Amino acid sequence: MKNIKQQKVAITGLGLMCGAGFDLGSSWEGIINGKKTIRHLSSFDTEGLSPNYGVQLPDGAEEIFKKNIITRSRRQMTRGTKICISTAGMAIADSGLDMEKIPKTRIGTVIGGTGTGYANAGGNIDRNRILKNMASAPAAWISLKWKLQGPSYVLSTACSSGAYALHSAFLLITSGECDVVISGAGDSSLNYPDIQGFSSLLALAEQKDNIETSSKPFSGDRDGFVMGEGGGMLVMESMEHAEERGARIYATMKLPGLYSETYNIMSPEPGGRGMAAAMENALRNSNLEPDKIDYINAHGTSTILNDKYETLAIKGVFGKHAENIPVSSTKSTTGHCLAGTAGIEAVICCKALNENIIPPTMNLKVPDPELDLDYVPDKPRKKDLTNVLSNSFAFGGHNGVCIFSKYKK
Repeated sequence: MKNIKQQKVAITGLGLMCGAGFDLGSSWEGIINGKKTIRHLSSFDTEGLSPNYGVQLPDGAEEIFKKNIITRSRRQMTRGTKICISTAGMAIADSGLDMEKIPKTRIGTVIGGTGTGYANAGGNIDRNRILKNMASAPAAWISLKWKLQGPSYVLSTACSSGAYALHSAFLLITSGECDVVISGAGDSSLNYPDIQGFSSLLALAEQKDNIETSSKPFSGDRDGFVMGEGGGMLVMESMEHAEERGARIYATMKLPGLYSETYNIMSPEPGGRGMAAAMENALRNSNLEPDKIDYINAHGTSTILNDKYETLAIKGVFGKHAENIPVSSTKSTTGHCLAGTAGIEAVICCKALNENIIPPTMNLKVPDPELDLDYVPDKPRKKDLTNVLSNSFAFGGHNGVCIFSKYKK
């Protein structure tokens, strides 16, 4: 068997839902155009909650779920699970796969998640509580809907869950166990207890006025992240399988770089040393020199320490070349979708590669003298892209970095 680290997989289908749009096209347009997405939350009673704003899916999300999921099943799912199954369906349709022609035992499902977003805090009896609260629910429902009989599971590494899921999906394919894997991540934790919990950790933006600009990665007046909801799913295939069927290949990917910090359950390692280690591992696995990276989709949470340490980590890894690499945080538009964020940003990176467009960092109005990279403020940028890097760093020290490359025959 070939050395796994020398192999690559093909990404042939994309699915995306976030505050910027219901599907891949509308979400991408909203992200590159810096759509204003932050608003007061309307999906539950926010009385007494601070902050009481976030990035919800556009109004009418339930209509999208109704088109994709039968009524009985919807009743047994949380909103986060509905996002996962809907974006998986989009990715499968986008890939052009004929699911009836592939042995179902050769198709796997690996989803990133931190739970299903179940928050029945009121004590009401919910006959579907167990089904809604199953941590494995997103992968289980996807496998059930398409009768997929390959490995099916959920990985949980907080906000880097999607990157770890892609790492595992890569191994399933390159080991020869699967020809196709549906992978990515989705989440909806816009509920009273979760927002209250993150607020008590002093992690959230607490802006009272002009809330629509409260997610401001790399800006000198940033004060925390804004919670969002959404999901991004990818169809991943072995190169042989994708090329044999003549698939459109959005991007190729080698083994992502992982690194576990052992510093603090919440705070990143000072100076971004753990972040840098994950990026170095990804470059090594992809057999790329630092100067081959054309764009970095940053973790960029809009918190004081993350943005500072991520900037230092990029400088440490890329040296002088860091001055030439556009770096942007799309969380300025999507919000921080927790477990869903790495899946969303993986899809964004694949679209950026195909469109040769770098999405902007919005709301960056106040310079921070410690942060001096090219953060692509306010407007998208055209640039020929060959290799793009996506950072995902999480509570618990779970760091994951994926590199996506333009497909060459």
